[in-house]
Amino acid sequence: FPSDNADEIAINSLGGTNISNKSNMCMPNNKKPEAATLTSSVGDASSSSAAILANNAYNNSTRPTKDETKHIKAVTSTHSDHVRNTKYDLLWFLGPALICYALNTSIVPIYAIGIARIISTRLTLTLHYLFFDKDNYLNKLPQKQLQREGEDYVVGTILHMYAQIPLQVLFPGMFFSDPSVIAISAKRALIAHVLLVEPLYYAAHRWLHLPENMKSMHGFHHLSISTLPSTSLVQNFHEHFVYIAVFGPAFFAPFLLYGEMHWTIIGAYLVLFDLINAYGHMNIKYRHPIFTSKYSPFQYLFYTPEFHLGHHAFFRANYALFMPIWDHMFGSWRKYTKTDTDKLLPANKQDFVFIGHNAGLAHFLTCPEWDVYAAYGPFRTFKYLPYSVEFLFCNLVGAFCRLIMSCYTCSRYMINETLIGRVICICRTPIDYIKPSRYPLVNKDIVKLIKSQNKHYGTKCFGLGNLNKMKQVNDGGQLISDMVKADPELKDKDIRVWTGDTMTAASVYHQLSELPGFDTLDSIFFVGANGKIGNAVCKHLLTTKPNLKIRIYSLSHTLDHPNVTYTSDLADLLNHRVVVLGKQLGVRKYSKALSPFRGASSKKQELTPYKCRVILDYTVPYIPIDLTGFHNIEHHQIAVLETSPDSNFLKGHFDIGFGLEQHQIYPCHAGCIINTLYDRKTDEVGEICVKDMITMWKRGQELGLRNRPLKF
Repeated sequence: FPSDNADEIAINSLGGTNISNKSNMCMPNNKKPEAATLTSSVGDASSSSAAILANNAYNNSTRPTKDETKHIKAVTSTHSDHVRNTKYDLLWFLGPALICYALNTSIVPIYAIGIARIISTRLTLTLHYLFFDKDNYLNKLPQKQLQREGEDYVVGTILHMYAQIPLQVLFPGMFFSDPSVIAISAKRALIAHVLLVEPLYYAAHRWLHLPENMKSMHGFHHLSISTLPSTSLVQNFHEHFVYIAVFGPAFFAPFLLYGEMHWTIIGAYLVLFDLINAYGHMNIKYRHPIFTSKYSPFQYLFYTPEFHLGHHAFFRANYALFMPIWDHMFGSWRKYTKTDTDKLLPANKQDFVFIGHNAGLAHFLTCPEWDVYAAYGPFRTFKYLPYSVEFLFCNLVGAFCRLIMSCYTCSRYMINETLIGRVICICRTPIDYIKPSRYPLVNKDIVKLIKSQNKHYGTKCFGLGNLNKMKQVNDGGQLISDMVKADPELKDKDIRVWTGDTMTAASVYHQLSELPGFDTLDSIFFVGANGKIGNAVCKHLLTTKPNLKIRIYSLSHTLDHPNVTYTSDLADLLNHRVVVLGKQLGVRKYSKALSPFRGASSKKQELTPYKCRVILDYTVPYIPIDLTGFHNIEHHQIAVLETSPDSNFLKGHFDIGFGLEQHQIYPCHAGCIINTLYDRKTDEVGEICVKDMITMWKRGQELGLRNRPLKF
């Protein structure tokens, strides 16, 4: 299998691609799309100087030169491998309470300010994603950056909580003066900020940009080229102490002069400071004449996001905090123009919709609207509650959501530079797919969504995600197809409904056939072979590898072949080197079946050896099996496709909220996108055609898609 640098090798080896119109599909396809191409990589977007030069936010007049960015690589390389252990963050957050108790000082100001700052930051992130990032497919932040900022954005706030403790003890009048001084203290803090903090920050910021200080401290902040609001809080640990010294005079100086101040003003100042600082790191353009006119004094007195984005682009310009006047005075001001949003396709363009649903409480918590840092990474089950309790809670949330909305619109992305796709979820939760009485309601919601999107955007292409195409719910999408054709409003609208399962079957087949030693494999154990994906995979395997024996876990016999046998004993999987899971049975069922054999040896000389070495799982969501005691068995998720970060085939947030890493996509989703690109005129529901599998896989490869490599 490829090594750790497999992505780089794969990207460099792909070169240009084109889409072939030679179709072997069982259903006719009429239109040939324009060719898609892959461009060369420019490096890690979170730390590369080449990425700065290639950033799509630049135009010719604002693009920095190579000479201006040649110092960046040395600066950022010092910090690029930084990883912070967040395991004890809650204990660090609770620490000030213990210290305050020991020193007999109030914890109220400390935690009121700290909690208010954290809430305001998270709320700003949510609003920024909803109104700006979600639909801007040209501004895709690297997963590495999201992980780094998610680990570090609270460090400054918690550190300030600790710094506040000695100040409360030594200068109680700075926090606990009579409330009557609050109004006047606010005015004094504002004046101190303008006269002291702004010039101090400008000087300190220029000092931080000295090469030695950039390498030791400030370069960590500048790892982020494209910024989030919370980027403003992400600093090197030692740099936070510099800012404590710079920002402290806003309330410390008035206290020394007048002998009075109040903690509510300090808290309000810090929260407001965070919000304005976050505003400067928003990746947006705001060009009101009051800030852009050469006759307006506000262009010197208050900044815009483009001003500070220019600092992250040029490094050696636009050093000021909130007042650009200091850069104008000292000759470091430079104009920066953000242009990526000018290149977005029209907001009402929507060629394809992938219809999803909620998958549990953990799914809520990984939505970028709630936590943008959790948008990527493995799908985590909510381990603190039994499934029954979790699903009941989600059911209540879903019922409430249906009172105020019929569906929820997620991120949009660009397909092959010309088309727009979007993920939209109906307000249905796991219980709706467990109780048969609710199946008609699920199908009704799906058709209702199709109707509304066609009416408002003219969308004709729809894909069914995960349980929305479950056989028990709608016969693998067939019922949805029939309902659309029977609907008076939709029957003449050329609506196409796809499951994408053909691509999933192709992905599973190729993942199996490319296993090391697969040519010498004599048998496999298959859970879920009676499903349409498993059925198609088995048929294709039996054709291409006629000596392979397949043992299927099922009570019903649907495949009639001399090499196919059935069993109702789940523990039989231990007798086969390769096990394929295409159906979720529940963690307890596996535990019960395997528990008698835990600790058994895999060595031949033992009395009860087991042969199993790898379990390949294409169920969604992927839930790891407890293999304690089986040291030689590995459980891997398969049927996950990768696309190149710089591919023109897919751009934007097509990969958010699916429990995957960045630039990964489930084959069913990708298959529906390929159908859209090729303007497939027929539905893709019901049974899978093996010839379709071959054609879809070929097209996917031409577009730069590949199975995620397995690492054993």
